[in-house]
This record gives sequence, structure tokens and C-alpha cells, in this order.
Amino acid sequence: MPDPYAENMSRSASEAARLDEQFNLLTENISYLLLPSVIAALPQKPQVADIGTGTGIFLRSIGALYPEATLHGYDISLALCPDAGSLPLNLEFKSMDVKREVPPELRGKYDLVHVRLLAAAMLPDEWEPVVSNIAQLLKPGGYIQWEECDWAGVKHLRGNMYSSVNSAQLMGRAFRDGMRDRFEHGWDTLPQDMRAAGLCSVESDIISSDRLPETRERMTANGMDAIFSWARLMTSHGKPGSMSFQRLAALEVNVRKDIETGCYVRFDVHVVCGKKPSLKD
Repeated sequence: MPDPYAENMSRSASEAARLDEQFNLLTENISYLLLPSVIAALPQKPQVADIGTGTGIFLRSIGALYPEATLHGYDISLALCPDAGSLPLNLEFKSMDVKREVPPELRGKYDLVHVRLLAAAMLPDEWEPVVSNIAQLLKPGGYIQWEECDWAGVKHLRGNMYSSVNSAQLMGRAFRDGMRDRFEHGWDTLPQDMRAAGLCSVESDIISSDRLPETRERMTANGMDAIFSWARLMTSHGKPGSMSFQRLAALEVNVRKDIETGCYVRFDVHVVCGKKPSLKD
């Protein structure tokens, strides 16, 4: 299966560590792992799927809350997943392309389907059919919870009057421009896409990435690690407009100085959930 994520980001040990840190930072600022309405609907032993599971950190987190849950992580590539021998018996990773038809044996299987940050792998016309595919995984009364960030609206701001921001803003613009066709969509259409897929009780929440001041420096550095990883990949592929490795090295030094002086990132985090109607609805 082609891996659209790998066209723009690496699948490596360092990227796995960065993704885990990003997950934790976002969850801290969101302030919950699951919306209250989702928690209220889950049975004691839920069947849970995580789409675009990456390192499986969501499943490991939810497993601590629901130790008798059945946990299945799906991704187009399992390169970032932990070794199977290190996993608890109730946790399993499997390959799946959610842009293709859902296998019959998975339809109506899960109480909860979780998705976080698919934007780097998605194009504008793919969101509605992918949401429809994912909705087919739900049991009647089951929920999708999906988190996406408005990467197109990212701002790098001064934390104080002495902060420098120029290099961080330059790299932020380069990333947004390079990924614009993927970043301008999805986060803003999830509620209507869920309704179009037949889901009800659709609920949305929007949180600022900088809600907790103590996470700002780490969030900004984490995001810059992703941006420089992307930029170097574009350079290695000879993409038009890509910067030289020497230029990127110099900019990375300057960006670290920006962060040290108080530059921080801000963007909106969108959390959307929807329920597959049950016989009672």
C-alpha cells in the first residue's frame, strides 16, 4: 500500500519519540482523553479501534483506563508500532488503508473508534469518504472521536518584548505553504462529514494549543522538530523550492534561539465526536 504520510514525514525512532511527546502535549492542553459523552456510552469492556495509530500511544493510554478492553490499532504502515512481543494480550496492531473499502468482518465491530491527526495523509476530496468508511466500523450506539489541528492557522508569537520570532515564522510559513493542500481542510469539515456519514449527536470542542503556558516551549520545539524533518526530506527528494542542508542547519540554530527567547506556537485543536444511531435513537 502507498504510504502518503511517509511522502512528507519520516517513520523512524526519533519520529516515534516526537509523536509520543506531541500526543502527550496535545492531550495535556485538551485536558481529557475522551469527551464525557463518549465515556458515558462505553461499556466496561469496550472494543476500541485507533485509526492512524502510529506508535499506539492512544491505545496504551486508554488501556490503562479500561484494562479489560479489546484494543486494535490500524495504520497504513506499522513501522512506528512497538514490537509485538512487548504488547499486552489485549492490544494488537494491523495494517489497513482507510481510503479503501472497510473489510466486511470489521463492520459494526467497535464501541469506540479514535482518530488523531490524519491531515498529513489526506487530500481535500478524501475527508468525506474516509469519515464514511470509519463510521462503518462502529456498532450501533458506538462513537467516533477525532482530533485534528488547524495547521494552516499556526502562528509563532513573541512571549515577551525581547523574543525573536523571524526564523520560526519563516519555517512555519514554509511548512504551511508546502503542505497547504493537506492542511487547509478536514479540521473544519469533520462535523458535517460525520453527519453525512449518518452519525448523530455530533459534538465539537475547540482548544488552543497554548492553553497551558508551561507546555508552550516544549510544544514549539516539538513542532519545529517536525518542520525541520519535513524540510530535510523535501531537500533529499530535490523538491522545487526546498532549502539546502546548510541553510536548514543555520535556520535550526536560529529557531532554537527564538524558542529560548520566548517564541511560542499557537494553533487550534478541534475535537469532534459522533454517534452511530442505535435502536433507541
